[in-house]
Amino acid sequence: MNMAGMLISGFFDVLLVPFRTLPHFWGLLFISLLSGLGMITVFSFISNQGKISILRRRMGGEMLGILLHLSNPGIVVKFAGKLIWSNTVYLAYILKPLIVLAIPYMLVWGQLDARYGAAEMDKNDPVTVTVFFEDGLPARDSLEIGVSGLELIPPVLYIDTLDEVSFRIVPDGNSLRHLQIEGVSIQVARTGSWNGCRILRGFDSGSSFKRLFSPWIVRVNGGPGSGWYSLPDIRYGVFGGHWSWIAVFLLFSSLSAIAGAKIFKVKI
Repeated sequence: MNMAGMLISGFFDVLLVPFRTLPHFWGLLFISLLSGLGMITVFSFISNQGKISILRRRMGGEMLGILLHLSNPGIVVKFAGKLIWSNTVYLAYILKPLIVLAIPYMLVWGQLDARYGAAEMDKNDPVTVTVFFEDGLPARDSLEIGVSGLELIPPVLYIDTLDEVSFRIVPDGNSLRHLQIEGVSIQVARTGSWNGCRILRGFDSGSSFKRLFSPWIVRVNGGPGSGWYSLPDIRYGVFGGHWSWIAVFLLFSSLSAIAGAKIFKVKI
């Protein structure tokens, strides 16, 4: 599973090479547009376009039948029943391609969340680190926490009932940043300085399937069980607003899919 995650992350690294020196929005926009076109292309191949086209025409006729017979409740009910059945059959036809598309959609979603979901660390905005110990909290006088490229801001808070420890950090210099907890080195925040690199917001010492769809989690060997960092969300200036990466992705991938459907005459 780790190898699959590395291959997927590497693939996205290659896709984003042309955008490394540009503002983050352009890499996000490119992947969003590409995703929309990719999804509609896959949909056209695995869906039954002939039957979907027939159903769309049938549903249009049934809706027209309702509008033309508003003065006759019996006929309206008859056409409404047919329309409901046609919609049910239509949903059954598109269910298969939607199921097939679900996994690549989640992979793209996870990659974009890891790359464009969190802002840079700021020395004026401390980040809270929460560490969970699977085997129970170590003794308070034996817990070892070190930092590299970071500054640790005391105090270190112990939450005994949850087996958690929390503390705050701020960046110190421009080098890659690491925590050392119980002798284990854990990378924090950016994996590089370019547009589109992954931004690590947590870690996990187990062999978890969720890292494939959450590449912002890095695996560590040994040490505490898991942890996460409260990196701030990043916002994008689009049409005069302050948009999350999710809103940007949904908007432009949808527009791309609609345009692709029109160009390639795909029925959805």
